[in-house]
Amino acid sequence: IIIAANNLPRGMVIADEHIMPQPWPIDQLPPAYYTSREDVLGYTVRADVIPQGMPLMPSMLAQGPVAVEGTGSEAALTIPPGKRAYAIPMDLLGAVAWTIQPGDHVDILASWSIFSLDEEFQAPLPDQYVCIGGDTPCQGIYGRMEILPTGQTIMVYPAASNQHQYVAQITIQNALVLGVGEFEIPQPAIESTRPAAEATPERSTPLEGQQAAGQESAPPPPPSAQAVILVVDTQDALVLKALTELQANIDLALRASGDSNIANVTPVTIDYIMTRYGITQPPSLPYGVTAPEAHPLEREIESSVGNANRPGE
Repeated sequence: IIIAANNLPRGMVIADEHIMPQPWPIDQLPPAYYTSREDVLGYTVRADVIPQGMPLMPSMLAQGPVAVEGTGSEAALTIPPGKRAYAIPMDLLGAVAWTIQPGDHVDILASWSIFSLDEEFQAPLPDQYVCIGGDTPCQGIYGRMEILPTGQTIMVYPAASNQHQYVAQITIQNALVLGVGEFEIPQPAIESTRPAAEATPERSTPLEGQQAAGQESAPPPPPSAQAVILVVDTQDALVLKALTELQANIDLALRASGDSNIANVTPVTIDYIMTRYGITQPPSLPYGVTAPEAHPLEREIESSVGNANRPGE
C-alpha cells in the first residue's frame, strides 16, 4: 500500500518523492487505503500532518492542488481551483425535500414579482397627484379619462396600488453542493480494535432501554430551514448574493448523476403558462365558492396522530 515517505504537512501537494509503496500485514490494513502512486499524485494533504510511514487514507487528502496559507479550513481544501463556495438559505421544499447531499449538482431556480416604477421618482406606479388651483381641490391616483354612454366624463383609476408581474427562470446551472447545514468533512468508519472484554459498558437511559427492547424511536425530522453551500464560478457567486439580498424566491432542482448539460430555457410568466397550455380566462359569474370546513373525523384523526408523536405518549 502507499505510505508517506516523510512527514507530509497540511497543504502539501503530493508528489512522487513524498510517497512510497510498502508491504503491509493484511490483518492490520486501515479501513481505506491506496495501492497505486497515481491514485494520490496531485492531491493535497488535508490532515495537520501525515507522519512518515503512515498509510495514506482518503480522509487525509483533498483532490487537486490547493494553495494553503496558514492552517486554513477544511472546506477550502475541497473547492476546485477557480471556484468559490457560497451559502444560501434554503427550506424543505426548495432543497428538494432535503434529498440533496454533498457531491450532488443542482440548478438554481429564482422567481420574482416585478412592478413598474416612475422613472424620475423611482416610486411604484401609479403616481399620486394633487390638483393646484380651481375652486374644487382634487387629489387621488392618476388614471385615465373615460366618457360614459351618458356623455359624462369620469376619471378611471386602478383600485389596487400596484399590479405585480410574476416571472420565474433558471439562473445558475450545474452548481456543486459542497455542504448542507454546517460544513462537515465525511470521515470513513473506523472499526475499534479494542477487545470486547475491555469495552466499558455505558450507562443507558430509559429511552435506550426501550430501544434495546425493540421499541425503536422515529428518526428526527429534517430541519425546516438551514443553509446550503454551493460551489460556483466567481461571477455566479455575485449572482447568488444578488438573488438572496433582492429577496428572490430561490429553489434548487436536483440534476441526474453525471448530467452536466446546460439547458436553454425560457422565462416563465403568467402569459407563458396561459399560452402554452391553452388556459382560457374563466367567464365572470354571479357566484363563488369557498373551501369546505374539515370533516370532524379528519380533525379527530389529526389530533390522535399528534398525541401519539408526543414524547411519553
